[in-house]
Amino acid sequence: MSGKFIEELDVLYTRYGYEPKKSRNTRVYLFTKSIYNGADIIKLDNEGEAEKLRDEFSKSGYAVKIREFKTIEDAESTLFRDFFKADGVIQNLKKRYQNFVHKLMNNLPENSNYKYIRSSYEYVKYESNADDSSPIVIGADDESNPLVQRIVKQINEHQGPLLTIIEAAAGYGKTCTAYEILNEFIAVPTDKLPFFTELSRDRKATIFKHILAFEIEEQFSNRVDSNVVIEQIKKGRIPLIIDGFDELISKDFSFTSSQFEQVESMLSTIVDLLTDNAKIIITSRKTAIFNSEEFHNWMLDRSIDYTLDRITISEPKIEDWLDSDRLDIINTNNFPVDQIANPVLLTYLRYVKIADLKEMVMEDQSIVNRYFDFLLVREQDRQGLLIEPEVQLRIFRKLVRFLTEWDVKSESKTFIKDLILDYNKTILEETRKKYTPDKRPRIDQLADILSNHAFLDRKEKGMIGIVNEFVLGTLIGENLTFGKYKQYDEVFYKNLSQSFAMVAVQAFQVQTQDNKEKLWEVFSNNPFEYEQQFFFKLDIDFREEIIRNYKYATLNEFRLDGYLFTKEKQFESTTFTACTFLNCTFLLSAFRQTSFVNCKFYNCTIDSNGDAYSDNYFSLYGCTDDNDFIKKLYECEDQTLEEEINIEKQILDLYFKKGTLKPRHRQLSNIKNELSQYEYKDISRTLHYLQTEGFLQFNGDLSFLTRNGISYYSDNYANN
Repeated sequence: MSGKFIEELDVLYTRYGYEPKKSRNTRVYLFTKSIYNGADIIKLDNEGEAEKLRDEFSKSGYAVKIREFKTIEDAESTLFRDFFKADGVIQNLKKRYQNFVHKLMNNLPENSNYKYIRSSYEYVKYESNADDSSPIVIGADDESNPLVQRIVKQINEHQGPLLTIIEAAAGYGKTCTAYEILNEFIAVPTDKLPFFTELSRDRKATIFKHILAFEIEEQFSNRVDSNVVIEQIKKGRIPLIIDGFDELISKDFSFTSSQFEQVESMLSTIVDLLTDNAKIIITSRKTAIFNSEEFHNWMLDRSIDYTLDRITISEPKIEDWLDSDRLDIINTNNFPVDQIANPVLLTYLRYVKIADLKEMVMEDQSIVNRYFDFLLVREQDRQGLLIEPEVQLRIFRKLVRFLTEWDVKSESKTFIKDLILDYNKTILEETRKKYTPDKRPRIDQLADILSNHAFLDRKEKGMIGIVNEFVLGTLIGENLTFGKYKQYDEVFYKNLSQSFAMVAVQAFQVQTQDNKEKLWEVFSNNPFEYEQQFFFKLDIDFREEIIRNYKYATLNEFRLDGYLFTKEKQFESTTFTACTFLNCTFLLSAFRQTSFVNCKFYNCTIDSNGDAYSDNYFSLYGCTDDNDFIKKLYECEDQTLEEEINIEKQILDLYFKKGTLKPRHRQLSNIKNELSQYEYKDISRTLHYLQTEGFLQFNGDLSFLTRNGISYYSDNYANN
């Protein structure tokens, strides 16, 4: 064996905590850091010496293994299997998946069988060191490439570091998808061992780096030094799956926030692992952070060659959940489909008896109320609980109000029990009287029963939280519409975070129109200091019309069908990004210095009302249409205006760090602001030209220089 091989063995064994011992024709490595003392004897040449050393160390109390390695990779794989006890960890992960499924099934009718519902999705794949001219590939769901299988295949086959980000709205399948990736991965024998962690927001000050270290110790039972685990994550032997990345971020984090400093520390911990062949998957609520120039340029500054696969799970399609018989019942009775388009309700309707489904839709019952009644009545039977469903709801509304006022989602079981006990004593005392003397529980026992309720679920680190975001959002929304927040806090609108408010809005999308209206009024009649996108979504989802005026707003990724943008000066200095407009009418004077960035216009019309178009109304950057909408817009332009000027260099200069030819990622909205001395129409047309020529590529508001674009700049402007 070569001296280099022996040096590599020494480094490898030392990393795992062994002490190397030299011998003439063998290598001995001693492990004495636990109650187990082990000795690995590596045969190099002499068979007899290895056997002699085996006897010697066995007599000294060591458990001895004689090994023979052909390559350093062979040695590393052997130590990995031995130390990580891979079979035991896999069994624990399988049990964890089964427990997750069992908890889901607990909240469904009897004899329900779990099936993961395949989600449609879109993705943007970014290669930091792409060989071709374009660093970005944009795609969507493919029948032959389901989401879970696609991700598992990438974990196994992708060469180099890969960061996969799975985003979706609250309650739209992020956690189910994370668990399904885990289950699919461990179902096939492999030399890799996944690490899985769920994050949950609680009142403790949490630093992600410390949480990660704690979770490593938990999963591997302190068998392995955390530095060894981190080394194996970097090498790709331990794919890292982190569910709920957004849970540790401050309460002001939202789906439009691009305040990168909020996540920089957490991302630093993740990106420090993103070397060699690491595979990291994180799930998060949808946010602009991962599509901001701050994030991408921060990654560029770290000089990492990596692949980013950003996946967005789409809203549920009812036909994905319900078979044709159930769909026929719903359609035949003209039941409002918008009142069931939520994964939790669709799963319930998937398994409920056909007779019960017919009853619900024929009598036009609230599916939400029926689902909650199902859970609460069954809880009475399951736990022998003599508390009426409506009273149970009162208890848990109160609990949710406390949690959201503290801006947390989970607490210890003891704390939850104490809250229930301390703030519901009258209810609990009255409930005790309903039991016969021989079965009458103590008041603390009743509180304990309620702390095991179907509305609650065990989270990480033994914490307890609301079972899912649909239940959580419904209870938040009811607290708001019933006036409970205001009853106990006059300035409740200052203390309810936007993230919890959005969970309520998402859950209330399947409520009756009357209940939607009540929640809309709460948010509209109180001075909540939320982002303007929140209120735009609120109006679109609950009123189906654009009601408010918007100034300095950023409105991202809306799909708007049949809307009239005809109210005078309704949008001022506002940016629409990656929005899709279908059958919409645009009045020029409804806008003032507004921008449409990378938007799509289908069958849209322009109403100039006799006005000449100018970018004082609005400007378009990287937009497309299907009916010459953009061409007709420019035909409204005042032909006496001066000819456009060439500002290619000024635009392309912004894509490079000063003094270097190192390209940067830029947000189109920022480019517009930085070149405010020029006419917006000149900026718009130049960007459009650079895009059509293949020099720039757009993804939402974010834009990239392609390799052809870098060459074009270098050939034409670099020395000017």
